[in-house]
Amino acid sequence: MNTTLPLRLRREMGTLVILAWLGTMAGCDGGQAVTPEAIDQAKRLWSLAGVRDYELDWSVTGPNNAHYVVTVQAGEVREVDAIQPDGRRVELHPGSPRFFGVDGLFVTISDELAQLKTDKPFGQPTGTKVVMRFRPDAKLGYPHWYRRDVLGTSQAVTIDVNRLVPAATSATAKP
Repeated sequence: MNTTLPLRLRREMGTLVILAWLGTMAGCDGGQAVTPEAIDQAKRLWSLAGVRDYELDWSVTGPNNAHYVVTVQAGEVREVDAIQPDGRRVELHPGSPRFFGVDGLFVTISDELAQLKTDKPFGQPTGTKVVMRFRPDAKLGYPHWYRRDVLGTSQAVTIDVNRLVPAATSATAKP
């Protein structure tokens, strides 16, 4: 940034750059800030929806890119398949499969939020700007997507629910 510009103008330009980036990061729907209250509200909606049997297709990008299809029965993760870049499905046997269902996505988002209260959030000095947003489904509460960016680093993470299909119906819940 041009250091000959007045400090106030440089700050305002920086703010505009961040706001423009936020708009592109989340697409047309900017979702909402990740807060304990927002997570609790989405989890309550998910619980009230009572979806206990479903197939969940979700992907994550960031330091580790992955694509999963997860089968949940009676609220328990029964199968986790990794989708390879060529489309092949490979059954996984994770030590903690519960992290791969909707409840696990909520745990992940909550754990990430808790990072902000540590001495070095995401390994960065206190005061580092971290942007965390998500969009819960209006009817079922599960997160359609989650975005986290630690500004000034390459630690951006995105989680996208590509598809959630309740087993009791033939309808597909798409983000």
